[in-house]
Formats: sequence, structure tokens, C-alpha cells
Amino acid sequence: MTSMTETFLQALQNALASRNTVSIRSTLIETLEREPSKAEVSAANKAARRIAEDGDAVLISLLPDQAGADAYVSTARGARARASNYLTVDEKIIKDLPCRVELATEKWDALIDEGMRLTQQNIESDPMLSALLPGWNAGSRAEERARVAEAAVS
Repeated sequence: MTSMTETFLQALQNALASRNTVSIRSTLIETLEREPSKAEVSAANKAARRIAEDGDAVLISLLPDQAGADAYVSTARGARARASNYLTVDEKIIKDLPCRVELATEKWDALIDEGMRLTQQNIESDPMLSALLPGWNAGSRAEERARVAEAAVS
């Protein structure tokens, strides 16, 4: 008998094979054909983290209007303003929303850094954004990863 996490891991991998961006919760609902329990949601999120740790996709948090056709929108009040977790291999989403990246391996660092650079450029060129986000500065993921690794060795 396979565990819930293994079952959801396989379901998420199958969904990623056919689409670039996959809603974890929507995939879970499709697999179970009902609303999932908290334990099932937790197992699915654990499976998604494992996929991201393996470097097969990036775990990202998106608002429903940012996620496109596969967006999961809860029926709860105010759900349109709540982000949900997705797995994506869509480079455009990763570049456009680098601050929403939850988990990615080194394989994706260069792409995320490019997105952060573009975001910094957009903030600096837009007076409204630069007024709302004073002092916001994009840091390189590769440099941050090296600092963390160096601190762990010391």
C-alpha cells in the first residue's frame, strides 16, 4: 500500500507532465474527486516540496488572477485575495514573480535572479512603485545560498 504523500507525488508529477503550472489543491481535488482533509492537503504540500527539492519544478505562491486557467479559488469569503501554492516550470511566471518563489533548487537560481533584476528595474522606473517600496533591493539567490553555506561550515 502506498502512502498519501507517494500517491499525491505521482498525481502532481502526472499533472506537471501535461501542464506548465499546476495548482496543488486543484490537483488534489481532481485526484480525490472531493474536498480534501487537512491531512491530505499537508501530504500534498509535502509531495510538492519534494518535487521542488528534486529540481523538477519551482514551488510558488500565486494569487488566483496571476495563475491563469489552472487557478484554484476557494469558495470562502475573500478567497480572490488569497494566494495558493503551485508547482511551475513556466519560466515567464518565475521571472515575473520572483518574490513569490517558495522553494527552488540551484537549477533555477539564474532564472530567479533574472526575474529579481527585472523586478528591480520595474520598481526603479515606476515612480508609484518606488514610492510604495522604498529601499526594496533584489538580492541574488546564488549569493545568498553561498552565504548560508559558508555560515553553516563556520
